[in-house]
Amino acid sequence: MAQVKKRRILIVDDEEDVGKTFKMILENYGFDVDCFTDPIMALKQFKPNLYDLTILDIKMPYPNGFKLYNQLKLIDSNIKTLFITALSSVESYNTENYKVYPLRGQRHYVKKPVSKNDLLRQVYSMLVGQEYEDDLLE
Repeated sequence: MAQVKKRRILIVDDEEDVGKTFKMILENYGFDVDCFTDPIMALKQFKPNLYDLTILDIKMPYPNGFKLYNQLKLIDSNIKTLFITALSSVESYNTENYKVYPLRGQRHYVKKPVSKNDLLRQVYSMLVGQEYEDDLLE
């Protein structure tokens, strides 16, 4: 598989094992990854034009993924975001957020648990703009 141009990804998930697993997978595929379990610490470390993609858990202690997304967008309006959630429906989480967020910015949603291939497929499609076959990701 061709190496990916070094892209930087920020992961924020209050479940440490989820963040570490995503970090390990993405680093094995050539991405530079920073991972935080504390949304406030992630926000303090965030700089404009530093990250190509953020991966944010929706349901976290303050701020939740949507609120963190808003704060990150104020710092870097070009950031792409992949939301991850264990919720069966983003709409059931918060009707107001469901109405607003699908209309704003360039980001996607994926439901936990996330397989390695699903994670890589989402990240590659958002950053590299290519779809990869499952056998290339194994």
